[in-house]
Amino acid sequence: MSLISEALSRWLPDSLVALGDSRSATRPPSAGVINKGTATGPLIAYQTLGEPVWAPRDYSAFAREGFMQNAIVYRCVRMIAEAAASIPLLLYEGTNEIEDHPLIGLIRRPSLDHTGTDFLEAWYGFLLVSGNAYVEAVALDGELRELHILRPDRMKVIPGVDGWPEGYEYTVYGRSVRFLDDVVEGVRPILHVRLFHPVNDHYGMSPIEAAATAIDIHNTASGWNKALLDNSARPSGALVYAASNGQMTDEQFTRLKDELETNFQGARAAGRPLLLEGGLDWKPLSLSPKDMDFIEAKNAAAREIALAIGVPPMLLGIPGDNTYSNYQEAQRAFWRQTVLPLVNRTARALSSWLGPAFETRPALGGRLRAAESPSANVRLELRPDLDQIEALAPERDALWKRLEGASFLTADEKRAAAGYAAKPDSSPSLKYREDQPRVPAGQSGGGQWTDGDRVAMAKIIQGAARYLLRNPKVLKPAEKTLEDLLKPGGKELGVRAARAGDDIRTLERSEFEKLKSDLLDGATEVPAPKGYDGKAYQRPDGTLLGIRESKKIWRNPRRSEIYRSNVDRKRLQDTQK
Repeated sequence: MSLISEALSRWLPDSLVALGDSRSATRPPSAGVINKGTATGPLIAYQTLGEPVWAPRDYSAFAREGFMQNAIVYRCVRMIAEAAASIPLLLYEGTNEIEDHPLIGLIRRPSLDHTGTDFLEAWYGFLLVSGNAYVEAVALDGELRELHILRPDRMKVIPGVDGWPEGYEYTVYGRSVRFLDDVVEGVRPILHVRLFHPVNDHYGMSPIEAAATAIDIHNTASGWNKALLDNSARPSGALVYAASNGQMTDEQFTRLKDELETNFQGARAAGRPLLLEGGLDWKPLSLSPKDMDFIEAKNAAAREIALAIGVPPMLLGIPGDNTYSNYQEAQRAFWRQTVLPLVNRTARALSSWLGPAFETRPALGGRLRAAESPSANVRLELRPDLDQIEALAPERDALWKRLEGASFLTADEKRAAAGYAAKPDSSPSLKYREDQPRVPAGQSGGGQWTDGDRVAMAKIIQGAARYLLRNPKVLKPAEKTLEDLLKPGGKELGVRAARAGDDIRTLERSEFEKLKSDLLDGATEVPAPKGYDGKAYQRPDGTLLGIRESKKIWRNPRRSEIYRSNVDRKRLQDTQK
């Protein structure tokens, strides 16, 4: 049996094996052998069988006639690539951001000659022009040291016997190098990301391919317009020889043609008078309004190109119908619909490719050993930092305002909704603002200010103040007194913006109970100090917390009531010292 037939008999169904060797068509399967994997892979392998597969189109045509010779394509690709490359990538382990890690350092400086922005801009540019992007990982002494972008037109996919890529071949000036799909230092040597292609198994489809017809129309219209300028901005004209027989000799015809091309064509010859000999008459030709539609045809082609690549025509200054009411809306649509999907795809691809090398390797050069990591089963993940996108700032502001008014959410729930992790050791705080509407006494649902229920629990205020004073992680500096907490703009206790000693807002009993519950969460009661008539508690973090009733109430009938005690103020000042 030939090598081809043997390979076919091993991987293809019997009906296809018969094409190579009829003797094996009825061969029963080997006993005890279980074939795992896709059933369609061998069909792809039948077409290629380990040989390099060329891209089905001319990449150089896309690069030259599209990107390099068409202003619309060039601007669209540059806008997307530069915008996407400007978004920083952050590294997360679960929900925790890691600021200093070799993986994020590799992304920010992939090689000595390129910054992270250069690397990502080339990545996005190749992906848009070719539909494919290739990155080579270079390892040295057991560590990943560099990442290099490879040109798509020089790369060929080598399918394996199962039909899917088993390697890649890179060719430069007739010399080739093969990258087998073997995992080295936890990473495959080549990362290949491709855009969706409906009829190709190995290569992606460029958006330029979808806009190829519009690009040809736009380029042809530009060339036609240039030809008009070269012909003194007139489409054409005719020299009529009105002699007796209307015929010229060959010598006369050649001399007249050469004279016209030399002296009366081009922009520099515009307006130059034409000196005609006897019997010659110039008949200019003009464009009809219908012929002038080429300008609108060019604009329509430009809009179609921008649509295919994903840039709103308004951002390119293309005249025509715009579906966005203003420039800011077009900007947000550009970022949301075009840039962010590309960035998210890239972040996920790089995370899946590079993450395992840093998750399982020893702690050499800053890498984590899985057994030593506190969250060894949590994958490393690159995520774009959306807070750095200026065009999306109005959306962030609107989200923060909605969260600020969502009184039914806790602080950690609000942080999660905004994309932030829970804040460790956060101080207990009330989630109410001065500008929230007031309601009558007894009708507060927990999210409004109130002027009612003046029988408040001053001991919780004192307890909160003591907690804040003793917890240096909450207040900086930690020596703030209760007077400082009650100054205008204070936030720790949710106080009103008013002068200290004049008034603060009155909290309802339910609000105080919530604050008390937060303060005493996990705390155990301990013997109170001698002479202290309140109760003492110790929190799990070692913080001592004292809660007592105030002995003196200062009233301000014009506004709210203030609960304060001279004795307690002195105790707080002593605590400060």
